[in-house]
Amino acid sequence: MAVSWIMFDKDGTLIQFDQSWVKIGIQLIDDVCEHFQIKQLEEVYEQLGVVKRQFKPGSIMASGTLEEMIEVFNSFAEQDTSQWVKQKSQSLIRQRIPENVLYKGVKTTLKLLQQQGYHLGIVTSDNSTGISYFMEQTQLQSLFDCVITTEENGYEKPDKRILTPLWERGVKPSEVVIVGDTDNDMLTGKNAQLLASIGVRTGLGQDALYKDADIIMSSVNELPEVLTRL
Repeated sequence: MAVSWIMFDKDGTLIQFDQSWVKIGIQLIDDVCEHFQIKQLEEVYEQLGVVKRQFKPGSIMASGTLEEMIEVFNSFAEQDTSQWVKQKSQSLIRQRIPENVLYKGVKTTLKLLQQQGYHLGIVTSDNSTGISYFMEQTQLQSLFDCVITTEENGYEKPDKRILTPLWERGVKPSEVVIVGDTDNDMLTGKNAQLLASIGVRTGLGQDALYKDADIIMSSVNELPEVLTRL
């Protein structure tokens, strides 16, 4: 079956990796350690992949999941931190002031894909507030037919259920490709049995392994040509 839907990750794929994610990620670690009285802050940083106030490529903080973070917190706190961490994470995300800088050529590429008849969507770990900032700053509202956020959907990548809003529209997995800059994006496509998972070497994709990717591109701007091969 031919491609009819393209689901894009946002940060690192359409826009340059947003440093505000780094700030709130480190704040989350600090807050968890303070709340649960974890004294080994530097060891927690090391296990999660924070080096010199940045995320180490390939680490949990760079491309892992919140559940993986919680496993580390649990091991140090010696108790279940999941509920508190999830609530604190969403609280920090709501307070975040996003930095939305589109990669060069992305707007033109998205318009071309829409003109070619593709339905475009976003599936992101960001929340509705972050998406609102994104749309306001980039003026891309008219290009997207579906926007899925972790906050509203209740699931996180790579859980295939995050794409449930598509299936509720009657879309079939065999009609969908996912485009992203992390191994989690690729695994989401694999778990949902999408037509293809396409990795981009922008954002965190510069260091991604992409073992679950069907195709790897230098940037989103190669997508119109790549889709002709599908």
